[in-house]
Amino acid sequence: MPFCTCPRVKRANESGGNYRFGKLCVFTVGNSEDRLARTLRVLQPDIPVEAVAREDANVLLSVASVYAAKNEYCYIRITESGLEIRARDEMGVRNAAAILAQLVRRDGDTFTLPCGSVEDWPDASYRAMMLESSGRSWLSMESIYRYIYEMALARMNVLQFHFMEGPGCTVQLDSYPELWGYGENNLKYTKEEIRQMIAYAAELGISVTPFVEVLSHTVDFAVKAGICCEGDTPEHMFAVCVGREETFERIEVLLREVAELFPDPVLHIGADEYDMSAVTPKKAHWLECPHCRKMMRKKGFTTLREVFLYAVERVNRIVNQLGKVTMLWNADLEPGKLPAEFERNMVIHFYRNENSLGSEKIFCLHPNGYVEDGFAVLNSHYHDTYMDFAKYFNPDKLSEWSYLGTPRVAPENHAAVIGGCCCAWDEHEHFVRTISPAIMLFADRVWNADTPTRYDRKWALLITRLLFDGKLPDDMNAFDVVGHVLPPSKENEYFNKRLLTAPSIEMERIKAALTPLAAEGHLLAKAFLPVCDAAIAARREQEATTALRRDREEFDG
Repeated sequence: MPFCTCPRVKRANESGGNYRFGKLCVFTVGNSEDRLARTLRVLQPDIPVEAVAREDANVLLSVASVYAAKNEYCYIRITESGLEIRARDEMGVRNAAAILAQLVRRDGDTFTLPCGSVEDWPDASYRAMMLESSGRSWLSMESIYRYIYEMALARMNVLQFHFMEGPGCTVQLDSYPELWGYGENNLKYTKEEIRQMIAYAAELGISVTPFVEVLSHTVDFAVKAGICCEGDTPEHMFAVCVGREETFERIEVLLREVAELFPDPVLHIGADEYDMSAVTPKKAHWLECPHCRKMMRKKGFTTLREVFLYAVERVNRIVNQLGKVTMLWNADLEPGKLPAEFERNMVIHFYRNENSLGSEKIFCLHPNGYVEDGFAVLNSHYHDTYMDFAKYFNPDKLSEWSYLGTPRVAPENHAAVIGGCCCAWDEHEHFVRTISPAIMLFADRVWNADTPTRYDRKWALLITRLLFDGKLPDDMNAFDVVGHVLPPSKENEYFNKRLLTAPSIEMERIKAALTPLAAEGHLLAKAFLPVCDAAIAARREQEATTALRRDREEFDG
């Protein structure tokens, strides 16, 4: 279908025929800050784009809030003589550019677009991918840039960048240079690398939210900053001491530097699993630390959760003073049981329905409860949106998942649930194959919350074209070598043998098409080449077994 895109557009009408052009000459009404040209120059760099007078234009772009009530709205009409684009705002222009980047085809020295119209807008205002490159994992800047490119092509708008975990911090910080980076070589990104990455993302309409752990999951920071609980030991050390003022002063120093580096209005502080005593020895030492116990007596606290809420509110005020909004995990906040004076200006990042990991268990965590308690909510229900283990994220779950429906959010609470975030945790060999298609499929789910779909062969063909930059034959499904549009999320498992149905000769054709692309440095093509070899061998074995069985049946017959 000519107007097949990922995510799916809300409405499309095909009128037949194509518009052929050599370059896009744009006349703009309204203020879009050249967003159309800037986005297309990254997503489709071969297409010349320039601003012209109206009489010389083949693209009439109009940007005004009067065009629609929905943010990020865009309308595109393509005729055999040119394009008309309307957008409500600058992000609507970005989205129109991403749609055009998916629809356009090269034909020799010219380009073509299918004639017809598209009307589109997102269901979720917050459409995110979380990438971890912290003390426990590492992503090359090359791969981060590629994922940002794919996110923009799929009309996502937020990258959550998790760079500080228990083992260390992978961004060079002047305030705490002694924080360990990644691995034995102490790998870190320079501030200039981070600034360039943020600028690249901004050029594509994507904000980068810094994600740092400053209360729990903080061992290296607590030790290097000298803010461990007194008497705590490495065997179960997991959280900072919250009974001393120096702790919050040193957290403020760190967060101030992070806030200055990242212009995003949101700062994610993590703040989960301070007590995991039911499954591991790791927990906050607050009930044993003399400094924390002194603070508890002064405040009249008797439980770990009261101490946690106190610490969260202290950090939230620091974040606010830096001009940012706090985002944090939900697991240790019980809706309906929070003190009236506890501030609600934070965004709750929902990931679990109950928390039975610690001594103070909670079994009634739900997005509805947080909304009714006064919070905005982001949905990352881990069963469906975490892609590190096969038991979490998979195509069947994802096809049914909705940020408003899993868990189900009451209609009157929809407005406060801002969207969804797909999370790639830790360091997994399969990520080189799974993150890129996951971005595409997840983008469709947050764009089209109320219209689930099956991610079948049609999707595989579309995503093959998008992820391999349109450089493979139109009839080629590169995912035939893994058996599904989303490769397996198991370590060292290239494919599901049961789902390998393409003949080995087709897999050989895929390998031949991917080989020159891999030689050019295409990350996903390089990751798929060893998959091709393994899949071809497995499929040949299946074909030989089938042929032998057929021969026996014919002989017996």
